[in-house]
Amino acid sequence: MRDGADARHTLGRRLSFAAKATRGHLEQRLAAAGSSFAVWTALFALKARGPVIQRELAGMLNVEGPTLTRRLARMEAEGLIERRRTNADRRAAVVRLTESGEAMYSRLSDIVSAGRDVVFRGFSPREIEEFVGYLDRLIENIESASPSRRQAPTRR
Repeated sequence: MRDGADARHTLGRRLSFAAKATRGHLEQRLAAAGSSFAVWTALFALKARGPVIQRELAGMLNVEGPTLTRRLARMEAEGLIERRRTNADRRAAVVRLTESGEAMYSRLSDIVSAGRDVVFRGFSPREIEEFVGYLDRLIENIESASPSRRQAPTRR
């Protein structure tokens, strides 16, 4: 086992590699089903949260507004989502899953679940829970020490 200092030194590289490898594995599986990781994350967020204002969805997915707008336009053209302007603010759009989007979510959910099984092969349920807890703490530490990326720059 490596000592703590050595493990901390390689943590960023290992996290980056694990994230890229996991995403790549899921991308391959989703592409074989005619979809993508980007579509999956949007479907997942909408299924979990229900109808949501587009800018809130961008925050949930940690993507910029224009990037999400293009993604949602493609998903809307495929019949997976529907966007409607709100009465309160005509600039804001509420995004919701359509029946086709619900069906695609169910189909992709099975694919992602099988992919997750591969990623966590050899881990006990307790180890997975602890690992996710460590990642959550790491994310909280980073977020509490970092200014919001949406925060306006200060003038000097």
